[in-house]
Amino acid sequence: MNKPDIGMSQVAGSVVLAAVLGFGQGCTQAEEQPSLVILIAVDQLRGDLLERYEEAFSGGLQRLMDEGQRYTNASHPFAVTHTAAGHASLSTGVLPSRSGIVANSWSQLVGDEWRSTYSVADPDSPILGFENDDRLPGRSPKNLLREGLADWVRSADMNARTVSISGKDRAAITLAGRTDSHVYWLLHEEARFITSQYYAQAYPGWLQRFNDEVMPSLVGDTIWENDVPVEFQSLGRPDFAPYERRGNSTFPHVSSVEETVHNEWAFDSPKADEAVVTLAKTVMEELDLGQRGNVDYLGLALSSTDYVGHLFGPLSQEQLSNLMHLDRLLGDFFNYLDENVGEGKWIIGLSADHGVATMPEYEQERGNTSASRIDAREKSRGRTRALQAALAEGGSPEEIAERLARQLEAEGTVAKAYTHRELTMGEPADSFAIFFRNSHYPGRAHSSLSRYGVEIRYAEGELLYRANGTSHGTVYWYDRHVPLILLGKGIGAGVSESPAYTIDLAPTLARLAGIAAPDDLDGRVIYTGR
Repeated sequence: MNKPDIGMSQVAGSVVLAAVLGFGQGCTQAEEQPSLVILIAVDQLRGDLLERYEEAFSGGLQRLMDEGQRYTNASHPFAVTHTAAGHASLSTGVLPSRSGIVANSWSQLVGDEWRSTYSVADPDSPILGFENDDRLPGRSPKNLLREGLADWVRSADMNARTVSISGKDRAAITLAGRTDSHVYWLLHEEARFITSQYYAQAYPGWLQRFNDEVMPSLVGDTIWENDVPVEFQSLGRPDFAPYERRGNSTFPHVSSVEETVHNEWAFDSPKADEAVVTLAKTVMEELDLGQRGNVDYLGLALSSTDYVGHLFGPLSQEQLSNLMHLDRLLGDFFNYLDENVGEGKWIIGLSADHGVATMPEYEQERGNTSASRIDAREKSRGRTRALQAALAEGGSPEEIAERLARQLEAEGTVAKAYTHRELTMGEPADSFAIFFRNSHYPGRAHSSLSRYGVEIRYAEGELLYRANGTSHGTVYWYDRHVPLILLGKGIGAGVSESPAYTIDLAPTLARLAGIAAPDDLDGRVIYTGR
């Protein structure tokens, strides 16, 4: 985990990353287009994990590594590494500072008032079938300010069909861009796929049948056993650690023992991804996706790795088992594409929305004494003291922000603080500031201090999280480093160690599909075919 941050090392203190990446987006029409473009985002798939577990793979992940074009130094070029921000960047080819999706949730400045806002919230787009259920507020891409790959596909051909499916609403919606696609996500408590009135006025009959007939068999009375062959179990750590999930942290995982909400337990396992891919096959058959002479689009956001990762952490037996399940699932799906769309008629770009921190307790076991689990309440008290002191002296918002930033640093509450003035005017204070600049959208504060014009980072290896499990969201390499792999028509096998960025994926897929992309993207085309 001490690998040098390649993305940061490419940026001098006086150079803004967006400028470095801002190459032209010219598009060349291919002689024969693929008929289906697929963007796959594996939630929380840190960039080093594929190589670490490679010998355990024999399916789709192995095919990606053997036959695809891999970028081993790929990363998110921004600071707030959250699910919504990551998926939006993959889909749109622009930074959060331009897509407006700065985090999963933020405070929105409306007049003089800050209002809590969920990234894909929209009260004017109620959930179909739950219009009067206050527990399920409306959802849409209302807060997404840029179009994405699905929109570009529809702009090229209004008869094209675009689909996005995920276990999470914020992932399915941001991968779909702003167009009225077929967009479905899981309602975990009822083990059903749902959508909102932004996308449809009624559920298609085939989706109702899928929910009623297929979903129960996927999530009913399942026991998750450790099915990792003995010869591969040493790739992870032993199947017990006190810093994993509360309750039973070892295999087998059983619903009646571990969860109280009917069916929901299953989605903390490989079952969430199985449900998404199974539905994807159904949608492809019902819509003839990729089989009508058009260039169609399919977005798949696979969430199991994130659910499992938060509970059990990187290098756990659960993570290894889940990724082996994903390997088999993708292998079967790629074979399905070959048989039903046709070999050489589809392209895939696979990446992740963010990485994850290794449990600091495990890092300490390995001799990394700088890693630590931080008492979030203590840090919160320190932030409050600094804020009260900064506000007490009064002055302009810029003066308060400056005092607050310096006070936070002086008290040792944070490793570094940046004012919004530092981020938006003049040269960035250091290379980290560039990533914060790329996450900053005025009037959308992803943290309480952002409201007062300050962004902060803690030290590398510090984890502000509950007493067990792990998370992500920092500017450090382990949270920003993700895979980036291209596979399919016109793509040769190869490995590149050159820096690549997640904002490069959408324009690259557009070029390979012969689809015009906007010429003002932050990302660039990194592969044009063999």
